Amino acid sequence: MRESKPVLSVRAIVRRPFGNPVKPRYAYRMTGSELDWNSEDRSGATVLAPSGRVDESTADSFKESLLSAMERKPAIAVIDLSSVEYMSSRGLRALTLAQRAGQEAGTTIILACPNETMREILAISRYDMVFRVAETIEGALGH
Repeated sequence: MRESKPVLSVRAIVRRPFGNPVKPRYAYRMTGSELDWNSEDRSGATVLAPSGRVDESTADSFKESLLSAMERKPAIAVIDLSSVEYMSSRGLRALTLAQRAGQEAGTTIILACPNETMREILAISRYDMVFRVAETIEGALGH
């Protein structure tokens, strides 16, 4: 009897797109992201409105902007999430650090206007239990 040798097959390396094909909104590259930032005082509160992706490349600037706003010690800080496309765990950590700084400064942080993606991220991370979440900015301000 002859010994059979294992048959070696050559497989082509198939390159798949990065990310989850079911929910492609999460599957963007983490480099080169931009985050715009607007802030305004409204009805005695500070309304913070980041716009873009809060990921590995923008989380530090997001954190610094939040902490800078907490240093001004507003009674209420509303974070408008309507234009935030995505937030990584580092962005969530920045929210936690801002909440700690806000507690020390006597500031109440309210998350407002979460879009579908942000609502899902807040629910999965249970941050919707940690922060008050309002449907509108007016609702957050008590109007």
